[in-house]
Amino acid sequence: MLFDAYEQKGLLFNMNFKESEGPHAGYRGDLVLELGEVGDAHGHRKPPVTTIKNTIVLAENDKIKLYVGSLDDLADLSKVLAYYKADFAADVRLILFVVNIAKPLVIELDGLAVSAIGMQEGLIWNELIDLAALDKSDFKGQSATEKIVTVYKALGDYKPKGDKVPFGEALNRTVELKRAGRGPV
Repeated sequence: MLFDAYEQKGLLFNMNFKESEGPHAGYRGDLVLELGEVGDAHGHRKPPVTTIKNTIVLAENDKIKLYVGSLDDLADLSKVLAYYKADFAADVRLILFVVNIAKPLVIELDGLAVSAIGMQEGLIWNELIDLAALDKSDFKGQSATEKIVTVYKALGDYKPKGDKVPFGEALNRTVELKRAGRGPV
């Protein structure tokens, strides 16, 4: 399974779940974009330098059909492709919630159209089901992977908003924003 291979490479981080059902496999958690350096003589690594947070990934027959996550910096999109593009299906749907953009963009990079949506705070899953025009009742009795399949199917009609721009121009449109943090009240 694709996510087992990622786990062996140390690419899964803060995992909520990874499971497979038939031809589908689902993953929720963070994915590593830059491994931490080796920290001891036994080869144990330090925490990753960079991750894409709160990812929601659906694979079908070991090809990624849906890849959703949150980036602090749009520049890290190139790292996403460096690590994961080889596993993307030809018709992959990429939706990224990016902290340092103010307006939605459709970024053209390496033959892909990446929907980038500005978001400094919020829950990726909730935002995604809003984009898919679903509500909690649509997931009643479903497993975790079935829920991601439901979202994927509902996104079939999704039309990304924003200007279509190449990656270089998108980088010129970034703003100085940071992820909103929440602490104890």
